Amino acid sequence: MMGLVETQKQRMLTALAGYRSFNVHHHTLDSIVQLFLEKKQPKINDTLRLVDKNYFERTDGNIRGLIATQEATELIRIITNPNDTTQVRRDIFNDNVRIYLTKENRINKKIHATALSNKNAEFWYLNNGITLTCDSFSYQPGTRAPIVTLENIQIVNGGQTSHALFEAHQEAASKLQNVLVLVRIYETKSQTITAAIAEATNSQTPINTRDLRSNDEDQKKLEESFLDQGLFYERKFRQHAEKPRRNRSDALSAGQIFLAYSLGYPEVAKKDRARVFGDLYDSIFNDKITTEKLLSPRRIFSEIEIQKRELHRKIKKGDSFDVDLMFFIDGAYHVLYAVAELCESKNLAPLDETKAKAEIPQALNIVKELVKTEMQRDEAYTTNRFFKDAKTKQKIQRAIATAQINPSMPPMPRLSRRKR
Repeated sequence: MMGLVETQKQRMLTALAGYRSFNVHHHTLDSIVQLFLEKKQPKINDTLRLVDKNYFERTDGNIRGLIATQEATELIRIITNPNDTTQVRRDIFNDNVRIYLTKENRINKKIHATALSNKNAEFWYLNNGITLTCDSFSYQPGTRAPIVTLENIQIVNGGQTSHALFEAHQEAASKLQNVLVLVRIYETKSQTITAAIAEATNSQTPINTRDLRSNDEDQKKLEESFLDQGLFYERKFRQHAEKPRRNRSDALSAGQIFLAYSLGYPEVAKKDRARVFGDLYDSIFNDKITTEKLLSPRRIFSEIEIQKRELHRKIKKGDSFDVDLMFFIDGAYHVLYAVAELCESKNLAPLDETKAKAEIPQALNIVKELVKTEMQRDEAYTTNRFFKDAKTKQKIQRAIATAQINPSMPPMPRLSRRKR
């Protein structure tokens, strides 16, 4: 996987210095994977007419910028799917850190309403506009309403504005004739700079760390790897909402499960999930993570969730259920953690799904008995506080160690064993 040692790389270049008409490219496994990812992302080239002389350009090193005003209809034209004019061209938003949140979103609803209002001429002043990046742009400086030619366009900020204007145009195209939009165009071929621009300019709709991580290379690689198995990895929230739920895997949910099962942080998975894309991100999503390492815990946890949903169903319908299992609502991740601890104590491969699932009954019983003991010991006991406490893991570990010494622990009762 590694590239050449720097001294040997220089030695080779020195040896080739006397020759002409060729280039030297160094490829590692990572750079080859990057080529595949770039190949799958189509390059979109288009033109954009600016308004009058309302534009300003500057250049700094390897980045060039153009700030201008455009008509909303021009923006709508370049984001419209040429094969289906009732849909947006989704590929133009590939580098955007999130997908459209629909016009039911509070802020998007305001954008939509402003565009169709009698005061929509004020839109330029009320909206942050859009930011797009491209490999290059060109136009005739000093001319009125110049046409800018753009290569490899990506709208990295303003996806919500773009979609809201598109929907407004679908409803009443004539009303958008007076709408002007601020546009920032950045020319750069550096993916690092593109990502930095996307992060820095996303401020109109509140953005979270999950959004900012959605275009990381590790996330893109996982999406491709899941796709090879016919599954859809959602690095962006509800990215594949149109796909069957059983075939979708949300990045946040996968991270929570991995935290609880593989890293031993069930309390974080349940109560502090923002850390999945925060300080614990690199512990989960790094060059060692694989599809199997995310999918196996997910499939194990799905068996636990089936029982949790059954409990929910019985409570909601008023059917009889085992009241000792009420903890399940807050403690599912701790049951998953107990499964992992049982596998370790019995020298079972944690990613062996069949063997791991066989440990679920004992794991559930161990956590249930711990909860009963804690309720008797602590008058101020609450399920929320118990499963939020990091020390609960240690109690599970001790209970498992005791169970290994005394394997005659009572079997797990079925959900319907005790009547309410």
